[in-house]
Amino acid sequence: MPQKVKIFISYHDEHPLIKSEILTPIQTGCSSAVKLFDGMLCDNTGDNISAANDRYCELSAQYWVGTHLSELGNPDYIGFMHYRRYFIFDEWKGNPDWCWLPKGDVYFIPYMTPAYFKHLSDKNILKALQNVDCLVIKPYDVKNLDSQTVRKQYCKLPEQHGENFDKFIAVCKKLYPQYLPEIEQIEQGSVQYLCNMFVMKRELFSEYNDFCFKVLQAVDAEIDSSRMGIDEARFLGYFGEFLLSIYVFHLLKQPDIRVKEVSAAYVLNDEYKVFPYLQYYKYKLLSKITFGRKKAHCRKKYQYYKALKKAEKLMQG
Repeated sequence: MPQKVKIFISYHDEHPLIKSEILTPIQTGCSSAVKLFDGMLCDNTGDNISAANDRYCELSAQYWVGTHLSELGNPDYIGFMHYRRYFIFDEWKGNPDWCWLPKGDVYFIPYMTPAYFKHLSDKNILKALQNVDCLVIKPYDVKNLDSQTVRKQYCKLPEQHGENFDKFIAVCKKLYPQYLPEIEQIEQGSVQYLCNMFVMKRELFSEYNDFCFKVLQAVDAEIDSSRMGIDEARFLGYFGEFLLSIYVFHLLKQPDIRVKEVSAAYVLNDEYKVFPYLQYYKYKLLSKITFGRKKAHCRKKYQYYKALKKAEKLMQG
């Protein structure tokens, strides 16, 4: 069983904190932030790339953690999630009709509930990491989005360009020829690992971090982002997903490395709530005893709370 695990949750806006002995909030882009949030780490101290958060996105937190491991107690495992996207560390499966992407394994969750939080418990995290070297979201095939390759899907993203993807691939091949088969899986294939989310043993994390930022900094030097808008400037964040995919493809070929693939949750409203039973029964009754427009309104409200109740039941499964 791992001795010490730290999973960092990246925040760029002010949201309710999820925090435990393992789960550790970190604010990204602190160098240019209007406000620094209470109760979390900042990515702009010591060796950092916080000022480049517009291009690196949540990876500015990953870089900061990689350069501050000793201050963080040198955890045995290091991982990353986002303030509304979380691993499902146990065997729970969400409603397949409520997937973020078609035929995917990232399930929509309407809001945080006590039932959902049990899936994020430190106990479940430690259990999930037993005899595991790397944990990631189950891979996704972009053919489910009517894209034949990862490159074609990337070009559909807001303000992203194929020529930048090609420069990224060229840099990968130049700097890491030993990863050529895995690079070609991203260049020519349709499967990738999403969301820049993972948990790895410290040794693997350090190796991956070196690989990731050596490539990204070289790509950053080749692509002029000075006139890019907000969406266009996010290219390095997207490339980070591809680098995670390349590295995991590499790990999967190592007989002594154990990679575990799990589902994840996309929380639509990250406020912590207890299911509103009073409202549910109120509108259930009113939908039966009222008439006309009021009946239609109450029925609509009842259907809404009924859907939430179904979600609550699923999360208890």
